[in-house]
Amino acid sequence: MENKVDNFTLSSVSLTDVGVKRDHNEDYILMDESLGLYIVCDGMGGHAAGEVASEETAKAIFHYIKKNSNVIKKYASNIQEATAKKFIKKIVMDSIIRSNKQVYDLSESDPDKKGMGTTLVMSLVVGNFAFFAHVGDSRGYMLRNSELNQLTEDHSFVNEMVREGVLTKEQALNHPQANLITRSIGIQQTVVADFLSVELMPGDRILLCSDGLYEYFREEELTRLMGAKSISSASNKMIEVANKRGGKDNISVILVGIQDSCEAPVHPDQVTPDKKVKILQKIPLFRKMDYREINLLLEHSSSINIPENMNVINQDEEGDDMFVLLKGEVKVIAHGNEVATLKAGKYFGEMSLVDKAPRSATVTSTTPCKLLAFNRTELFKLLRKEPLIGMKVFWAFLQNMNSRLRENDKIVREIMQSETDNNENAQNEVHDPWSHEGPSEENETDANQPHRLVF
Repeated sequence: MENKVDNFTLSSVSLTDVGVKRDHNEDYILMDESLGLYIVCDGMGGHAAGEVASEETAKAIFHYIKKNSNVIKKYASNIQEATAKKFIKKIVMDSIIRSNKQVYDLSESDPDKKGMGTTLVMSLVVGNFAFFAHVGDSRGYMLRNSELNQLTEDHSFVNEMVREGVLTKEQALNHPQANLITRSIGIQQTVVADFLSVELMPGDRILLCSDGLYEYFREEELTRLMGAKSISSASNKMIEVANKRGGKDNISVILVGIQDSCEAPVHPDQVTPDKKVKILQKIPLFRKMDYREINLLLEHSSSINIPENMNVINQDEEGDDMFVLLKGEVKVIAHGNEVATLKAGKYFGEMSLVDKAPRSATVTSTTPCKLLAFNRTELFKLLRKEPLIGMKVFWAFLQNMNSRLRENDKIVREIMQSETDNNENAQNEVHDPWSHEGPSEENETDANQPHRLVF
């Protein structure tokens, strides 16, 4: 199927298969290209209850998204704005909360369906953004420029063990409790879904699938299949291979291809979504983050366009934003002296993430610039919600400060050594014994002045 969304053409294929070992299919897939909505659910519960939970969940989400489709279209034209993205997030999360209540109430009212539930992974494409949400261990992947990235984090017992360093990823694959999930739709009265927004590029491929598919593939195999010319043949091949390798569970896949509907080539200077990610991955504070975490970080940033000869920050003024230069050039001026020039990929103002101390320099644009701004309050919201990201940023910050302290310590030692050498040279200097000329007033004044160290 194909559908045009703004400047993109979406092509998609959805397939589900009972597998080799099961006698019925508890997975449910739903796709509506007019809405840009894609859903995979993997039900559980037995006695036909699992398939009820998965279908009820997918349909409840679909109806809520469709009900709000006009409002979603209204925000699509301004989807780059933070307000628009927050509104879309609210719609997606509300749809999941409502579906959870519907499935939970149904299980409570029918003894045969008691304890039924389902996993969920979904994507809603609005403008040039894809909004992902998931509960459980069904997964979302993105293939971009031949590089595969997992966009979801399994809500499972073994994944928690991997995160804590108790198990390796290889050990988790064969763990006896590999299928034990820690979150699901319908089991409890409330549910917390994970959410992620990703800016799209032409050529991107999105894969949503149940564990019955991905557990049979290595990452490089999924990369190769997702990159195939035909997404239809790729989807069929995935199902076929999963069945040949055991097919012990139901197998579901939705594969979405993103094509550019306008033929204008991408200009080398354009700041593409991929370029934003790569710039952030090279910054010391964020270097340890994976692809999913970098995109979470982007959700908590704001994009700013600055004209030429404009001050971004001013010396001695308080501030609470760190800036990353995506495009253009700025100069750094301290006490009236130009001390540095920064180009795309550099950053400044990171100390504002610690406190509101006055800025130590003024930063002025020398060309039109595009910046990413990270506000301390917004960033801390992410770090509180994602402790692992918080630990990575904190550790990187400590390493950065340690490096600066060592550098300053080296400078101090060099200055002290230089002063020691000068004193020794002065003591060893041979004077004319017949000369009664003492030091000049100028030298005497200099000699009495204490040495200043500036940090």
